[in-house]
Amino acid sequence: MSWLEELEAIPVVRRAVLTGQDGLVIEEVGRGGVDAQFLAAEMASLQRAMGPLVNTLGEELRRYTLATDSYELLTVCFGGYCLGALIDRGGGQRALVGQTLSRLAATLVERL
Repeated sequence: MSWLEELEAIPVVRRAVLTGQDGLVIEEVGRGGVDAQFLAAEMASLQRAMGPLVNTLGEELRRYTLATDSYELLTVCFGGYCLGALIDRGGGQRALVGQTLSRLAATLVERL
């Protein structure tokens, strides 16, 4: 069973990726958007780029969102990993995707 199949079942999700800080794909599901390897590398890069700001705040990065006219990238960071979903913007299921990402991250933090 895939850890990410629950995300794949949500119609607005184009691609979902689990990656480590190295940007390599651990698992991916999807049917469009961008290549999973490219998405994983960029998610990890964004996490690293936000590091100085987050450290200055004395906090840990937990999640971030990137939005364009057509898509949103919702990402949850935990224990050295990033779990992200590229979704169609305006599809009305953003909250469901966010909740699913958080729930999966809580499960994966115990298993990875």
